[in-house]
Amino acid sequence: MSDYVTVTFEPAGANVQVPVGTNLYEAGQRAGIEIAGSCGGQGICGECQVIIADGMVSELTSQERKLLAPALIEEGTRLACQAELLGDAVVRVPSIQEVVVRKTLTAESVRSVPLAPNVRRYDLNVPAPSIDDQRSDFRRLAEAITERSSDLTATVQCLGSLATALRAEDQQIAVTAVGSQVVDVRQASMRSPVLGVAVDIGTSTVAVYLVDMETGEHLVTAAGQNPQTQFGADVITRIQYANSHDDGLTVLRDAIVAAINRFIGQAVAEVGATPADVYEATIVGNTCMHHIFLGLEPRYLAQSPYVPVTTEAVSTSADRLGLQINPRGNVFCLPCIAGFVGADTVGVIVASELTRRDRPTLAIDIGTNGEIALWSGERLLTASCAAGPAFEGAQIHHGMRAGPGAIDEVFISGDDLAVHTIDDQPARGICGSGLFDAMAVLLELGLVDAKGHMVDGQSDGALSDIVARRVDGEANERHVVLADAEQSANGPIVLTQRDVREIQLANSAIRASTEMLLEMVGLEPDGLDEVLIAGAFGNFINPASALRIGLLPEVPEGKIAGIGNAAGAGAILTLVSQRERDYARQVTERAEHIELFRSSDFQDRFAEYMIFP
Repeated sequence: MSDYVTVTFEPAGANVQVPVGTNLYEAGQRAGIEIAGSCGGQGICGECQVIIADGMVSELTSQERKLLAPALIEEGTRLACQAELLGDAVVRVPSIQEVVVRKTLTAESVRSVPLAPNVRRYDLNVPAPSIDDQRSDFRRLAEAITERSSDLTATVQCLGSLATALRAEDQQIAVTAVGSQVVDVRQASMRSPVLGVAVDIGTSTVAVYLVDMETGEHLVTAAGQNPQTQFGADVITRIQYANSHDDGLTVLRDAIVAAINRFIGQAVAEVGATPADVYEATIVGNTCMHHIFLGLEPRYLAQSPYVPVTTEAVSTSADRLGLQINPRGNVFCLPCIAGFVGADTVGVIVASELTRRDRPTLAIDIGTNGEIALWSGERLLTASCAAGPAFEGAQIHHGMRAGPGAIDEVFISGDDLAVHTIDDQPARGICGSGLFDAMAVLLELGLVDAKGHMVDGQSDGALSDIVARRVDGEANERHVVLADAEQSANGPIVLTQRDVREIQLANSAIRASTEMLLEMVGLEPDGLDEVLIAGAFGNFINPASALRIGLLPEVPEGKIAGIGNAAGAGAILTLVSQRERDYARQVTERAEHIELFRSSDFQDRFAEYMIFP
């Protein structure tokens, strides 16, 4: 037998040779195939499902028998991190769960601002030279752009094509400038789009928003899983990966840059453009994602006193970062606030105009990490908490990101509970908004008590017979069936006792942090004018459910507003408006970051809010 085997990944058709005994997850990495997964290949999350179409692989492991439904096993489904190659094989990789549905921004999601981007297009009629006017070609061009003539420069490449372009069509040219530098000069008849991209690098997902820089219109969203999830579900495990491998930071950085480039390619292709038509990118993400993208050392973000390399805005050329836009384009990374409050939070504050409001307002960005910003009317306080990835579906038994078949609503119907799935598909799992609803419904029905214990449905006479039959198992193995086999694609979808604990941890971390910030500025919850919920599923959270499980301060339901992916909206605003870019810088100068975990009061509050109201 050869020491190497060949594996083909479908539908991409990618082939790779690997040593015998290599698992499919690692083989996929070597082939450049993105296989879903959030536990770093440890056989915990159950997300890296692939189908063996042909070939020899190792026997099923105990983890696979635990995490895969019998129907899936029967059709050849395996966990890529558990199945080892024993011979040549053909493997089908199901399409990655769609996240565009939750990352797309509507026109109403991005507030209107006067268009004043860093990238400008000028359609010019430049005066022809003469014996009486012997100004250089560039000086005549610069002075035709009256508002910027004094400080305008040009790249050598542009100067090389300027003379020919000017004389080809009677001095009619199209000029593109990035900042004060002309980066593209062409004949008017060869005019092409001038585009920009706003990029939101989330811990779990990545979204690229394509924008017309001449109109400010958001054209297309391309989004998907952050490929770094294969190296760890959260920022701490990724920092550990970077620290424990000689090329760890390079691997993480290459993965995210490749994903962004792929999404840029998808977005421009949809509008019939090319990556060369993109002249600027604005970037938001938490501080760890920001550092990895820039290739900055992230290890000290995880070590007290958790100091970033920089919190200032960073602007550099696209070619230096390997971003496949116009090589003379610019990349602008929004500033960060602290080690665990990053440019994504700054984007939320910009999008919501938090510090421009007259009344106290609270903004919470719910993701793998929970970031909180409180505007008292005079002070801007920020904090972060380790909410964990539960609300994004990770570490939940049947958790998944928002995509077709994800349970996104759970509600009481008659004397039973019922569910709704995205696209009305058979249930495949449960996503964040569904988890909020599920917990609220289980508390309301008495299937879970205030301490988070699942009751024994068979012995509680207060429950209807129908609801009681949904409870099964003992102690930590107890679970509630949310969707039975007839409603689902791959067997019953359940919420387990362990899932409830994960939700409790995330819930109490956010609530304790929020209450402490309110106390620091002397505010009671009823003093808040509004509570803004940001994040990919911000617009999908049921406020009543969030209040029922105690996630939010006790405010009237009407004061709670979902603002969707506000971090992405902030990135778009700073792409199309220099004023908003300046506002982002002002926000970071004004912010007071509070390290809550140092306080014993936080630990007390955390324990207090582990109890559901």
